[in-house]
Amino acid sequence: MNKDFELLKKDFLERTGKGATLDFLRDSYIYESPLFAFLKKMPKGAELHAHADAILPIREQVQFLLDHPELVIATDGPLRGQIRYAGDGPRMGCKTMKECLESGWTIEDFRHSWTIMGAVQGSYLWDYFEGIFTKCGAICTTPELVEDYYIRVMNHLHGIGVEHLELRCPFFGTREDAMKRGEAFVRALQKVRETDPVFTLRIVACAGKNDIWDPQFDTLMDNAMFVRENLKDPDRENRDMVVAIDIVNDEDSSYSLARYEDRVRSIVASHPGLKLTLHAGESLRGENAEIAIALRCGIDRLGHGFNLYRYPDLFMEVREKGIPIEVCPVSNRALGYCEDFAKHPASTYRASGIPLVICSDDPAYQADEILVGDYLAVAVGWDLTLDEVRSLSRNSIEYSFLAPEDKAVLLHDWERRWEEFVN
Repeated sequence: MNKDFELLKKDFLERTGKGATLDFLRDSYIYESPLFAFLKKMPKGAELHAHADAILPIREQVQFLLDHPELVIATDGPLRGQIRYAGDGPRMGCKTMKECLESGWTIEDFRHSWTIMGAVQGSYLWDYFEGIFTKCGAICTTPELVEDYYIRVMNHLHGIGVEHLELRCPFFGTREDAMKRGEAFVRALQKVRETDPVFTLRIVACAGKNDIWDPQFDTLMDNAMFVRENLKDPDRENRDMVVAIDIVNDEDSSYSLARYEDRVRSIVASHPGLKLTLHAGESLRGENAEIAIALRCGIDRLGHGFNLYRYPDLFMEVREKGIPIEVCPVSNRALGYCEDFAKHPASTYRASGIPLVICSDDPAYQADEILVGDYLAVAVGWDLTLDEVRSLSRNSIEYSFLAPEDKAVLLHDWERRWEEFVN
């Protein structure tokens, strides 16, 4: 099997002729290649860094809107392509997905509107990227939509060999609103377990650090802790569904983590067992202090950590403490941090002994598939053996925020599926 894997990598590189400079929105051959098909079938363990509600591939998002005519799409003006919740009310210049497709829109049109692919060359990608969240933010407006969306997400993940999802999720509105969203996640999980009893979902509650998010920070964290205290996994000895917190947004143009450090410390200290993973180091800047602040806060995992190589002392601290880094290679490419995966700094982190987990980030807006491309990017870019890819897959379970007993069950299932895969 190792020999076959090497041949698949060699064939992929020969056919692309691009080395590891891959574009997962424009290079259609990636998805047609035998290497991609191989990795799609491979057991991947867990997805530990994916944001709500940016997961379903665009083709499946289109199908979701076809199945939910209460969601409509603005067809003209500056917000063309924006999803809105109409319910049974007036559409106000919008069309259902069915009407859009009948009037000549194509899935390719939606790929341009709802992915980084539509950004103007030379523009600041983060601005366009955050605009996609505005366009698609209404897709899970109601608990019923949340439930159906995540049934599809978890079934899709199961289909590509993932059995655990740690979802970055904000809890907007009131405590009651937050609980309704949380309960919809549990209903979706229970539905998926009817056919896949092993699958597990946990929530990493998010707040943000720009002008729009900042006024809501304390409310979002309060809502999240209320959900943590009151929402359990009924099939896993009533374990907490909300297991960790995070703070998100572009760190090169948003507020620093320093603004939230004391509040983060207080939240973690007052909720025993709560884990902490923070976005930090998703930057090319040399004066960035976010990783240092994240370490002071006592992180259990580091989100992205892309520019850790700029700080030797922090590099040593991360390595000595064995802090896992959530690496999102396709996202790093899409947002302009790294074009050539062979030069991605996480390859050096891995070689030094820092544990890595491979994650997807915002796959709906950055690629045509969830997670598979991320494994392909590092397999080709870092010239990994199949055994090395296997170790990365296993890491995703080992460094998850599951309870030890649940982690053991998932590891046992993953070992069985891996043996079936290679044999």
